[in-house]
Amino acid sequence: MSIAIDKLQEKVQSLLETKLDKESAAELAKQLIKGCESGLELEDDLEQWFNERFLYQLVWLQRDDYLRAITRALPQALRFAATDFGQARQRDLGQLWTDTARGFLGEIAHKKFLEEKTGVKIELDITTDQLLESYISSDIKHVIEKDGSLRKPKINLSVKTGKFNARWLDEYGAGKWAPIDVFVFVRVGTWRQHFVSFLKSVSFLKDKLLPAAQELGEITAEGSAKLWDEIPQFEPVPAYISGYLVKKEYNWPIHDAKFRPKKDRKGNIKEILFSGGLGMFTLTELRKNPGITAIDPSEKLQIIVEGINAPLNEKPHFFASTGLLKHSKSDWEKLAKQI
Repeated sequence: MSIAIDKLQEKVQSLLETKLDKESAAELAKQLIKGCESGLELEDDLEQWFNERFLYQLVWLQRDDYLRAITRALPQALRFAATDFGQARQRDLGQLWTDTARGFLGEIAHKKFLEEKTGVKIELDITTDQLLESYISSDIKHVIEKDGSLRKPKINLSVKTGKFNARWLDEYGAGKWAPIDVFVFVRVGTWRQHFVSFLKSVSFLKDKLLPAAQELGEITAEGSAKLWDEIPQFEPVPAYISGYLVKKEYNWPIHDAKFRPKKDRKGNIKEILFSGGLGMFTLTELRKNPGITAIDPSEKLQIIVEGINAPLNEKPHFFASTGLLKHSKSDWEKLAKQI
């Protein structure tokens, strides 16, 4: 890591420490810089990125925001769990619940950002009776006019949420990608203990779990008190609204692609790393790139999506490096008028 990047990480950590403990701030700062650097956001002026992009697009989510997200996520997590039933790789409901909640935190963060920075107020779609396939195209239910009246948004806007170390706006198959006009990407900085800390903050542990454990003889009153003290307090959740793209403004299926050969210890190329770009990618489409043809004319090498560590296949999949997203103040003001 370069000295300049080190200094940038220190600045991010110092800012996060204004609301988080030092350990959480250090870990999240490390994750964020890793994601932004891999996502091609930090290729120009680092000071400008910090002052004009990160600071401007950072919002903080409070306990009530987390409560909203975790509540909205439960019905959807139950539906996801049902679709996994009987499959070889079934996902744990608890993990599904917190992962799904992260997505709702991203939507809430974007809502806050729009209101705080552009004055546009929106109403999120929080209905729970839709098919899973329809959620992606209904992140904004209404725009709230200045007189309090509601109107339908003029565009279909979808918010995608990732962790602080995410480098791609991704995971949109062709069917879900088609009806969306604008994609927004949000990085949410949840730390390892966030869910347990939340359970502490709403007194579930103190009023329900620990007393029940004492009744069963699983823990003493002293042990319960010690355990309670060891669980960290809930802290605000930082969310970085990384940027957005307007689909009609780009060339399709592939607007841009960056890749590089990966060699083994003997210097032989063993695979191709797809490291950045924007488009609806398939293996066949990406192999049309003359640079890849030059590396692998016989088409024997796998093309691996860097950061996700999975091979690209023939199933259309939308990827966008976060460094290619619109993000300036004027960009956000323009988007606000389009909503």
